Amino acid sequence: MLLQELVDTTVQLAVGFVLAAAIWAVFGRKRAPFTQWVGLTRPSDGWLLPSAVILLGLGALSAVFIALGPLGDLATGPGTVGGKLQEQGFTPAMIGVIALGALIKTGFTEELIFRGLIAKRLINWLGFKTGNAIQAILFGAVHLVIFAVPGAPEPHVLTIATLFGLPALAGWCMGYANEKFGGGSIVPGWLIHAGGNFASYLHFAL
Repeated sequence: MLLQELVDTTVQLAVGFVLAAAIWAVFGRKRAPFTQWVGLTRPSDGWLLPSAVILLGLGALSAVFIALGPLGDLATGPGTVGGKLQEQGFTPAMIGVIALGALIKTGFTEELIFRGLIAKRLINWLGFKTGNAIQAILFGAVHLVIFAVPGAPEPHVLTIATLFGLPALAGWCMGYANEKFGGGSIVPGWLIHAGGNFASYLHFAL
């Protein structure tokens, strides 16, 4: 499973970079270097503490929904990352699988696309409030794809609201952290995203 995760992570990372680089080459090459255009820059001083506070807050909120709401069942359903980790169980090699999946495959790649590519363009065009809100809505909407997975539970108001609302809130917070704490760097969002996913994946594997 570790080798397969390494291959999957490498492919997803490559696809993310190629997509971002292609769009930059068409729309941003004359405006800024690639790394600056997508936020692959050093964050501003003082970014770590407020970003960690957001990570802990979102983590606590997610834990409540996993324990008391439908999120736990949804996140470990057929075809989901959580479901696969739960089936495999915890082993020493699983730490590597979780780290690759949380830090790079989802954490970094999704930040590169959603906050580095999409959010930055929307914020530049529409201003921070509107642009960040739209990217958060898009990020939440993408998570509803889980209902299209074979064997997924029937969607209803509570599950849709949970599966859309929590990621949308997290997406908004990560965009806020990047722009307000990180000076446009996606590193704060990466920390929040990767840290939250790592804790969730570890919980599902145990």
